[in-house]
Amino acid sequence: MLNDRQAELNRIQDALRTSEAEFRTLVETMPQIVWVTRPDGWHIDFNQSWLDYTGLTLEESLGFGWNPPFHPDDRARAAERWHQATSSGKTYEIEYRLRRWDGVYHWMLGRAVPMRDAEGNIVKWFGTCTNIDDLKRTQERLDEAQRIGKIGDWEYSLITGESICSEVVYNLLGRDSRRDPPPTLHESAMLFDTKSAALLKKMIHLGVASGQTQTFDLRTKGDNGKKTDVQIVAVPRKDDSGEVVSFFGTMQDISERKHAELSLHARAQQQQLAAALGRFALSATSLDEVYKEAASTISQGFKVEFSAVMLLDEPQRPLFLQSGIGWQPDWIGRQVVDPEKQTQTYPVLASYEPVIIHNFIEDFRFTPSELITSHGVVSGIDVLVGCVEKPIGILGAYASTPRIFSTDDVAFLQGLANILSAAVERQRSNEQLRYMALHDPLTGLPNRLLLTDRLNVALAFAQRHDQQVALLFLDLDRFKHVNDVFGHALGDQLLQEVARRLSSCVRAEDTISRQGGDEFIVTLSGIKEEQDAALTADKLLNVIASPFILVDTEIILGISIGVACFPHHGEDAETLMRNADAAMYVAKEFGRNGYQFYAPEMNMRALDRLTLESDLHRAVERNELFLMYQPQLALSTGGVIGLEALIRWRHPTRGLIFPDQFIPMAEECGLIVPVGKWVLETACRQHAYWVAQGITTGSIAVNISAHQFRQTDFCEQVSDVLLRTGLQPHLLELEVTEGVVMQGIEQVLHKLNTLRELGVTLAIDDFGTGYSSLNYLKQFPLHRLKIDQSFTHGLGSDQESGAIAKAIIQMGLSLGLDVLAEGIETQEQEKHLQALGCNAGQGFLYAKPLSDEECEQYLRVTSSD
Repeated sequence: MLNDRQAELNRIQDALRTSEAEFRTLVETMPQIVWVTRPDGWHIDFNQSWLDYTGLTLEESLGFGWNPPFHPDDRARAAERWHQATSSGKTYEIEYRLRRWDGVYHWMLGRAVPMRDAEGNIVKWFGTCTNIDDLKRTQERLDEAQRIGKIGDWEYSLITGESICSEVVYNLLGRDSRRDPPPTLHESAMLFDTKSAALLKKMIHLGVASGQTQTFDLRTKGDNGKKTDVQIVAVPRKDDSGEVVSFFGTMQDISERKHAELSLHARAQQQQLAAALGRFALSATSLDEVYKEAASTISQGFKVEFSAVMLLDEPQRPLFLQSGIGWQPDWIGRQVVDPEKQTQTYPVLASYEPVIIHNFIEDFRFTPSELITSHGVVSGIDVLVGCVEKPIGILGAYASTPRIFSTDDVAFLQGLANILSAAVERQRSNEQLRYMALHDPLTGLPNRLLLTDRLNVALAFAQRHDQQVALLFLDLDRFKHVNDVFGHALGDQLLQEVARRLSSCVRAEDTISRQGGDEFIVTLSGIKEEQDAALTADKLLNVIASPFILVDTEIILGISIGVACFPHHGEDAETLMRNADAAMYVAKEFGRNGYQFYAPEMNMRALDRLTLESDLHRAVERNELFLMYQPQLALSTGGVIGLEALIRWRHPTRGLIFPDQFIPMAEECGLIVPVGKWVLETACRQHAYWVAQGITTGSIAVNISAHQFRQTDFCEQVSDVLLRTGLQPHLLELEVTEGVVMQGIEQVLHKLNTLRELGVTLAIDDFGTGYSSLNYLKQFPLHRLKIDQSFTHGLGSDQESGAIAKAIIQMGLSLGLDVLAEGIETQEQEKHLQALGCNAGQGFLYAKPLSDEECEQYLRVTSSD
């Protein structure tokens, strides 16, 4: 028995020794450091990995010899963690730095478990050290990236309610990771503002319900009261049954992005407001409306209590509040500062640069105006309206609290100032254009359009009050001789002096008008009898009879006057003008320099006109109409860019008749449409022939009358002509007058767009002689504006003609249109036009109207130069 027991015991001991040897072999071959220690920390064994890593011998390491390789900063933490483990008997785990044999520290993950005896007492600890340096470095880089990107990660367990947060998440929540444990869901919600707290709970609820990733933008309030905009991404994690048990996610600081978004949104809103103000300014009928809208736009764009539109008044140019938001009503229209103190109170008027005032109380650059101080304004921004050469006023935005205005704010307010400046200039230009449209550019007298309007008013008044109205038609005798002898320049001066003398003979309620050339009309309102008209006619004759002294030259003139009175000689403006015109010709027949009242027998002249009209009906059939062509040149190069087709009538008995003598007749008798069709087809056919011959021609310009343009199938007519003649559409330019395009805007716009789609180019002829709105012109698909020759002739000698031409050219260029001047006769006119930026021109300076044979020869010569 004893021998058997001894034998069994020996086998057990052998087995233990074998197991221990195998275990020792396993421990020695492990890459991790393995160590064994007593509960008091006295190490009793290490494997070879420890010796290789630290460079220590086993003897040096036993006991407390393991302590020196520990990083000094980690020893206290390791000791505290060891004490916690030995006291609780739980697993020991810690990350620390351990010095290698070459002096380099690596991060290690140390873990140890207790080994107990039969009674459960801990007798020793068995532990390992795993090198996690690469992992730790990667984590540090990740942490640094999160810190730089202001993004952290977190985990939340639905089972335990516990969470894990990175350092960045702690910082974003305003908590200290060294002091505060990771917050629970309820605690986290308390760290957000009320709205965001509800969204956080909603995010978790939606994630659990859908199992889908959730993304929400929230705002923290933080322990320090600093609010931070964050974006939270929550990714649900599920167990094997598919139930969501936890969330993993990120939290990123998006404050800068939110600020940028708000700034972009504010900038976009400002741009929309600026664009809206621009559109409003284009359609507004008065500048007061624009000023009020600008003040409202400033208030909305800056979200400030006060906005101001201040203008410089004439002549001393005091600054007054034209319009604004937030001010006491009695300040509107008042002067805001003495003119002597304007630049000190509003330095923008001195520097011409935007002025930002973050705090009026602390800014000692100037003394605030009473307008500012009386309303408690603290901060503001001022920009100049207009330009340095011609300032118009100031735009201002003001707040009752200190405020930092950005460069975007400056740009927005300056943009509004530019819109306002453009609106003022546009209004002035429109007023100038309206004046030019209603007045003769040479004399400044009302033109036919304004005369007709005033005459109609006078006739209506006279009819209601049983009064008479006289119309005197004046024509200067032998004025053509003056032009031929002394030249057009002196002739223009003479016409101006005539206008001044005639104006001195009429009352304020009367109207004197220049009809063109050497013709004038005087209307006398509210006369009692025809003798009153005779007395005025005598005055006019006498005042013109006095010699004119111009440039040391004495000129004697006379005038022939025809008189027609309402209601005896006509009851409407057109009849009175026609009958007065007939009477004027009788006055000329009676020896000139006198006057004649209208009599019915004077209508013999009208009979002659009817005869001519009858001849015109047969002119097309008899091939009496023909075209001439006047070249159009680029002013910059002198090269031919096109031709204008000009109609003429070779009458069998009356000889050559110009269009101003028969085109009005054709319009009145309904022949203008067939004549216009003939001109269009003839011009296109001739032009297509020249193109086929290889002759450089540019485009062919054809005048289109109002009657022809208003034909419902006009666009189809043009298309058919192009097909029949083979002319390429882009070589055809159709010219219409302002009066044509301004009647029935929608229909005209549709027709012009249709023509443009065909490829035809479009031009406004005789621009400046009518009155067209810039708002409408911008809508039309035009290619060119043509300056009327009456403005061209005055260049160099008449400042007003120069101003008109400049205004038209600038308007055309601002609309992206070419501008062509008609009637260029001198190099001086050409130079003025070039200086004003005019693109093209035509006139006797380059070539007179040419027959088709002459034109072909001209084109061949110019194309070969």
